[in-house]
Amino acid sequence: MAAVLLTPLFDSCGARICLGRKIGSGGEGDVYEILSPHSNIVAKIYHKPLSADKQEKLLLMARGCNDELKGISAWPTDVLHAREGGPVIGFLMPEIADYEPVHKVYGPTQRKEIFPHADWRFLVRTAKNLAAAFYVIHKFGYVIGDVNEGNILVNDQACVRLIDCDSFQVRANNRLYYCEVGVAQFTPPEIQKSKDFKMERTANHDNFGLAILIFQLLFFGRHPYSGVYTGKEDMPIEKAIAEFRFAYGKNSPAKSIAPPPNSVGLSVVPSQVAGLFERAFAETGARSAGRPVAGDWWEAFEFLEKRLRRCSADSVHSYYSGLAACPWCRLEESSGLLLFLSADRITKIDLRREWQKVEAINPPGPLPHISPGTFSPGPVPLAPDIVRSLEFRKIRQIAGMAILAGYAVIVLGDMLTDYLTVLPVAIVVAALFLYPGEAAREERRRRTNLDSIRYLWDLWNKKWIAEAGDSAFLLQLNHMRDLKWKYESIERGYRNGLLSLERTIKDRQQKKFLERCSIDNCTVSRIGVGLKNTLKSAGIGTAADITQKKLHGVPQLDNTLTNDLLAWRDKMESNFLFDPTKGIERSDIHALIHKYQPLIKPVERDLLQGIPKLQRIQEDILKKRITLRPAVEKRARELAQAEANFEVFRSTPEELIKREIQGILHPRRFSR
Repeated sequence: MAAVLLTPLFDSCGARICLGRKIGSGGEGDVYEILSPHSNIVAKIYHKPLSADKQEKLLLMARGCNDELKGISAWPTDVLHAREGGPVIGFLMPEIADYEPVHKVYGPTQRKEIFPHADWRFLVRTAKNLAAAFYVIHKFGYVIGDVNEGNILVNDQACVRLIDCDSFQVRANNRLYYCEVGVAQFTPPEIQKSKDFKMERTANHDNFGLAILIFQLLFFGRHPYSGVYTGKEDMPIEKAIAEFRFAYGKNSPAKSIAPPPNSVGLSVVPSQVAGLFERAFAETGARSAGRPVAGDWWEAFEFLEKRLRRCSADSVHSYYSGLAACPWCRLEESSGLLLFLSADRITKIDLRREWQKVEAINPPGPLPHISPGTFSPGPVPLAPDIVRSLEFRKIRQIAGMAILAGYAVIVLGDMLTDYLTVLPVAIVVAALFLYPGEAAREERRRRTNLDSIRYLWDLWNKKWIAEAGDSAFLLQLNHMRDLKWKYESIERGYRNGLLSLERTIKDRQQKKFLERCSIDNCTVSRIGVGLKNTLKSAGIGTAADITQKKLHGVPQLDNTLTNDLLAWRDKMESNFLFDPTKGIERSDIHALIHKYQPLIKPVERDLLQGIPKLQRIQEDILKKRITLRPAVEKRARELAQAEANFEVFRSTPEELIKREIQGILHPRRFSR
């Protein structure tokens, strides 16, 4: 349970202010609830004593408060004192509930979780409302100064609220109360290098930060100065701002910077909006009143809102009607990102129809067999002198074998081991066997030709198998089957979720009914306003929150009070009437869609892209079989011919002769 400040405080009129639980904490102070009847007001209490200037500034802001300022910000409505007439230690401000920081709106990942219904139309409306909030601040002579993504909140209706208003710059009674903080990535070029933010700010400075925030809203969190820099040095965002390197501007090539990959440019917005960005980030913007003011942006978005169109391919996509095609479809396809969630379905395809397209693609079938063995060419005849040389070589080989055999008998008979007698015989036999002649030279030529042609055949055969085989088709087809299985599994999970919702309709209706039974309406006599506030501080605000476990955690409750509260819950339950005609709540279906859609979208995209890819692979394989086959068959035929040409020399007993020579040179092998 959050801490409660028990000591009562006093507002500027001396009225006592009692604080409830702490609901927030920051660097400067904590935020507390105000106990009834100030339920829509909260208090900020500073950690440290405030300077006289800061106290005067808060007094001036509270006196200048009006309905317009309260409508768009957490504006100080009154100051708080620890004692009547004492120093200012904090202030009261409107409570801002169910809002989120703006960066959770423009970032696709967090937006899909927190604002699942938000589309680009929602982002345009948020930008328009942001401009309206700046307009109100500037209208009454205030300057925000510290413009950044942390002090702007958005709710699920695209309404915008500004917070940390006590840091705004205030001018009154010829005095200037500075904004002394700032964030570099939202600071305009003319004060980018300043290390001390205690300087006079202008609305034109605010307008720079406004333009950056609007850009980030429309372009999914991209910073306008974050791009691909072609220079050699580092280019952080702060430096790019100081050097006017607007990555999406028409002068970006001259600034050596370009938009990052997987992004869209100013072409997706009307020229009127694009022109405002160019003005806001150009050198001329640094001049007095050089940048577009909040009203300019509001008018531009008023124009854009009326010209938004729904995408015919995906109903969750809204885009400027002046474009020929939906830019978000292209961006999702190129980047693989899911930018928006659909509000009515998890998928936009009919899997059965898409899979029929897959089955309609005929497999190319096994690779046609091409081998040198399928050809039987006769050898190229040997020239007459080669034939004579080959015949003479056979005679020499026979003579050598005869000498070798005779000498072997002598060696075995006499057990001769004198190498001096072996050597002359070996030389004679080697000369008879190894004398090259014309036949040996022709054999070497044909062997070289065979090796060369076999090498070429291996290359072409590998190319034939790799490019004309069906392995790539089968690999893609198996990938498509895996995607189909994933798709069906996700869709099955979604269907089971719907069945679960249908089975628990009564329980869910009852829970929602009890959630509408506020603890403030509890009529148990012993449970007064103070105890009800204690229960709310413990997270028990409705009849749906009343459970034995939660009540046990509230030390102020005895057994009697606990039983009284449980009885009140039972009484509320008895008033519940089940309405079977209502069916499943639309909000419950939306929650289920937003759970499963991010899972199925990437699979859906891969399936849609995989079908034409499978078709291209099939067509490419069939084309390769036509174009490569003549060349592959030519290489196979050439190899068969080269093998036949060399075969005429394989009838010679050379291997045997070589083994016999080894026996002569190593006679000890015969001595066993």
